[in-house]
Amino acid sequence: MSENDVKIYKSKNELDQSSAEISRTLDEVMTHRINGNIDKARKLGEILATITPKGDDGIIVNLKDHLAPRYFTSDILYQMKVLLVFACETVLQFEIPVSIVTTTAIATMYENIEKKSPGFYDNLKNGAAFTFYYLAVQKGGNLSENIGEAFAMLCSVKNKDGFVEAGKTVWNLAVDIIEKEIEKADFKYI
Repeated sequence: MSENDVKIYKSKNELDQSSAEISRTLDEVMTHRINGNIDKARKLGEILATITPKGDDGIIVNLKDHLAPRYFTSDILYQMKVLLVFACETVLQFEIPVSIVTTTAIATMYENIEKKSPGFYDNLKNGAAFTFYYLAVQKGGNLSENIGEAFAMLCSVKNKDGFVEAGKTVWNLAVDIIEKEIEKADFKYI
């Protein structure tokens, strides 16, 4: 028998542990289906997919009351929209303690973004912006400041300080709105 013919088998104990883990996961899914959390997570994902810095419907983050007109060019609005989606994903992960509920809300949000704006979705999926925001979250210290710095860098501007503040404003307003939407969902945890 050559090395290529070697087969790896799991022991009975390992198989029993895997079965028990699968059973616990299925029980958790069933519990959250029965108590309505899965449906609530889907509805929350649908709502969050509509978050926008500008528009007539959906969750509108009212930035016009907080930022100067110079921040409302198409390129900057695009970066704001990316940051808003990142904020949704991040706040869902921070605020919802059950992974199946979080995953359902995030997956539904992205499915709806893809349906409504396939080009934007493709850019999100293939872009590097989230990488910079993830690094900002992991950096430690003042999260809003870190997010603002990443936003300014992604906007590629000369007046960095003003854009750091703009990014912080977008982030902070978004977090408040997203937390309220999560609260309205009224998830039940056992």
